[in-house]
Amino acid sequence: VMLAALGFLSTLAIVIIFWRHVQTPVVRSAGGPMCFLMLAPLLMGYMAVPVYVGPPTVSTCLFRQAFFTLCFTVCISCITVRSFQIVCVFKMARRLPRAYSCWGRYHGPYVFVASVMMLKMVIVASNMLATTTMPTTRADPDDPRILILSCNPNYHRGLLINTSLDLLLSVLGFGFAYTGKELPTNYNEAKFITFCMIFYFSSSVFLCTFMAVYSGVLVTILDLLVTVLNLLGISLGYFGPKCYMILFYPERNTPAYFNSVIQGYTMRKD
Repeated sequence: VMLAALGFLSTLAIVIIFWRHVQTPVVRSAGGPMCFLMLAPLLMGYMAVPVYVGPPTVSTCLFRQAFFTLCFTVCISCITVRSFQIVCVFKMARRLPRAYSCWGRYHGPYVFVASVMMLKMVIVASNMLATTTMPTTRADPDDPRILILSCNPNYHRGLLINTSLDLLLSVLGFGFAYTGKELPTNYNEAKFITFCMIFYFSSSVFLCTFMAVYSGVLVTILDLLVTVLNLLGISLGYFGPKCYMILFYPERNTPAYFNSVIQGYTMRKD
């Protein structure tokens, strides 16, 4: 919980920094207003971490199985669509100007994120209808006289189903980022996206494997730890380097510097 509190404070600091520099090139290259669409669910995720503390109830089990995965989907879909936009600006705007114009005119990024969220809510709702959210009791394998109260023991199956869409989005996001690996450094998101996605899914697979072998309080503790680390991975792994650039290299956070970098990239391509 203390780690979640530190993550909440650091993410809140990121929100303040981005809000104060919202018109600067670094914030715009990170996604502009869409950054706050990512930061909001991160803050809510940190605030909801205490649901892991105390005896499980229907509401806390619901939060554990649905709320956090929806928060992660918002962030991952925003990162994916941002990677796509960057590639479009540098590689597709000239080839498909009409399509790119329609994408911007009809708020394509937000339509994409909303569509992904609707699909994710259908997946989560279907999964939760198939597996009850009521806490269950079972005997401790080491001492049958002790009853363990926990959320649905088949949660690891639901976790795999819930993260399937996120896995697809991460593959798309990494693909777009890899396509843009030759772009100017200020717009190259490949290493940050790779870090966030690999950490998110490696930790999820590890958690599911652990759930399949162990049960009880250890599973809840590890689930809590993985959730907090995934939140930190996105908030610090994606936004941290940008805040570092804003605070310690303000001379690189100017339109003139960004224009010079883009001109240098264009001259090399020509």
